[in-house]
Amino acid sequence: MSKEFYCPLPFKHAYVENEGIAACCQTPRYKVPLNEWVSHPKLLELQQALLDNKVTDVCQGCFKQEELQGQSLRTNSLRDYNNKRFTETDIDFIDFRSFNICNFKCRSCNPQFSHGIGQEVKNNPKLKRYFGSVTESKTVSVDDENVNWIKDNLHSLKRIMFTGGEPTRIPGVKLLIEQIRNNYPDIQVLITSNASFQDDFWYDLTKTFPNLHWTVSIDAIGDAASIIRHGSNWDIIEKNVRWLAKHSYSLDINTVVTNLNIFHLGQVLEFGREMQKQSATPLGKNGDLGCRHQFHICTRPYHLSADNLSEDLLASANVYLQELTTLDLDTEQSQMLDGLIQQISNASYSANLWEKQHDYNVQLDNIRNENHTILYEVQK
Repeated sequence: MSKEFYCPLPFKHAYVENEGIAACCQTPRYKVPLNEWVSHPKLLELQQALLDNKVTDVCQGCFKQEELQGQSLRTNSLRDYNNKRFTETDIDFIDFRSFNICNFKCRSCNPQFSHGIGQEVKNNPKLKRYFGSVTESKTVSVDDENVNWIKDNLHSLKRIMFTGGEPTRIPGVKLLIEQIRNNYPDIQVLITSNASFQDDFWYDLTKTFPNLHWTVSIDAIGDAASIIRHGSNWDIIEKNVRWLAKHSYSLDINTVVTNLNIFHLGQVLEFGREMQKQSATPLGKNGDLGCRHQFHICTRPYHLSADNLSEDLLASANVYLQELTTLDLDTEQSQMLDGLIQQISNASYSANLWEKQHDYNVQLDNIRNENHTILYEVQK
């Protein structure tokens, strides 16, 4: 652990979704309105722990990610706030997940963020064991009280992030972004998207709104993407990402590494580097790279953890990942790869977890008419 474990998010940020409010996406949600969140006992408790340099249980996700990869949501947030240390609550950044409406059903996702997965679980009760409690409705939304708070407080915000679900498919997101562009152009708008959009609105917005940042989720390339991120049309996604690389003022590529895409990371890394080189223009806000390729190494749910592999696949993954170190990689890609190699090297085979992974994916195969086992064929 670093000498000082401090995070600005509990002081400056509110995570807003249908299950409640939280300090960030990795901490517990509480069913309170936003106007009461700033004085919530759990928030105050977390803030004091950070001021006392204590790593609480709810911060273990970042702590472990930093041990493996050297960075986390916490370290990224410190960078965003120029390593400033805050002691009082002053919310200027909202992570707004208004609906779980999504046109994808990613294997590493859940009903909370995809109404399509919610519908699958509703129609196939055996899937419930993988997701715990599942809402009876296939779509869920944020309380109107919190939506109205955000609209009424735009004047005090510096950043708002739209995720979901898929924000380019969510009703109301376009109207709110237009309100921001027309009346509060200094607010930085961040959109996390699966890059499947085809509406001219998003292309026009990108060209005309310099304070727009895109993060696109790329976990696999081509045919593998259609299994890992069900609903993908790679031709559309690739076209959009290449367009964004050339035209957006700010772009990140985000990759979630699970045991499903271990053997497809080479293609993803090379695609990320290619997009960085295409976007290395004065428009880019990430220096010479033009765009950042960031990673989240999956540890939960445990059956999808990046190191939950059979004994044979653990050995194959070690060889494959070592080979990838010879690729032309940026610093963050290299750090991710080194940490993942160490994680895989230290992993122990768990028959129970591997069986659970197999059962989960076979059920999805049967529902979606797919074959996930082809994902374990090493891609060159």
